Amino acid sequence: MAQFCKQCGTAHAPDARFCDECGKAVNAAPSPAPAAATTPALSGLKRRHVMIAGGALAVLIVAGGALAWLLAPEAASASSFGRAIDAHLAVDEAARDKLLCFTNLPYQKEEIRVASYDSSTRQWLDILVRSGLYNAPVEQSSGGWLAQSQFVYALAAPGKAALRGDKLCVAKGVKVAKVSGYEQVREMGGQPVAMATATLALSDEAAWLVKSPDRAQILQRLPGGGLEVQLPLALVDKQWQVTDRAKMRQAAMAMAGAMRNASGAQGPGMLDKLKSLFSFGGHPLVGKWKTSAGEVLEFTRDSMIDEHGKTSKATFAAEGSVVTILSEERGGMPMQVSLSNSNNTATLMLGGMPIAVLQRVRD
Repeated sequence: MAQFCKQCGTAHAPDARFCDECGKAVNAAPSPAPAAATTPALSGLKRRHVMIAGGALAVLIVAGGALAWLLAPEAASASSFGRAIDAHLAVDEAARDKLLCFTNLPYQKEEIRVASYDSSTRQWLDILVRSGLYNAPVEQSSGGWLAQSQFVYALAAPGKAALRGDKLCVAKGVKVAKVSGYEQVREMGGQPVAMATATLALSDEAAWLVKSPDRAQILQRLPGGGLEVQLPLALVDKQWQVTDRAKMRQAAMAMAGAMRNASGAQGPGMLDKLKSLFSFGGHPLVGKWKTSAGEVLEFTRDSMIDEHGKTSKATFAAEGSVVTILSEERGGMPMQVSLSNSNNTATLMLGGMPIAVLQRVRD
């Protein structure tokens, strides 16, 4: 069947490739369809490189997070404060002995002689007799024309074994059982500080104390007033550590003086900062106290009331047996009250000088 050129209309054979008349190409083979685009598969080598790179990135992310955690300051918490106090008491033998040992009598002597009228000392030694450390007392006369009756307490064998030098100790160590104060962190000179109160538990308790029928009374008579301690802590090298109480108090007083001098020029905000410095929580002065002159002072949680009934707002910072009082209404000069072991008597000091002896008034 004849076919015709589309250019000039001249007939050509079915298998012709060009028109004999005009030379136009006829019966041109259709252009092959482009191959479908395909994504070549990754070679095994490339896949390994990708996996290695991904693993390295994951390691960097984990390492970066771990480094950030290591470099971050230790948070104030019960565990961090407990660790700091445990570490301090483990290495500071003097601080540990101050909590665990009695030094009120010459325990290293073979005999302790007590006048008959000294009922307080006799009561204590009678407790040690019941604990097996001393033999029952023998009453003797001091002799002479002003003879007085006295009681002689002879050290027993268990008592000799219980001594550590000239001290009578109830245990070899302590551990923190409970701690507070981490909720009340303050800035002092740009450094975070806090006053921690820790309840302690004995470790390696003395055998004589374990067997004593007066164990509770003995623990209450410990020099620190029982198994509780207040210690100042500071964030040093990003870790909480027990710091020096005297230095902390001096820094607080110096800062208080500087802020008091600057408060007039810089406004009430400085006074708020000053008050926050002394706001470590409650204090042991709450109640009424009588001076040796018969005057009555009263302390509440946030104020002090003098003998004339005048109330002055105040803040209190308790550090061990010393309470620092700051009252702007009374000139802003810090006062300090040093408490006895029983917390029933105290010495009021101003500028480091004792000005009055206080006796707690029981209602």
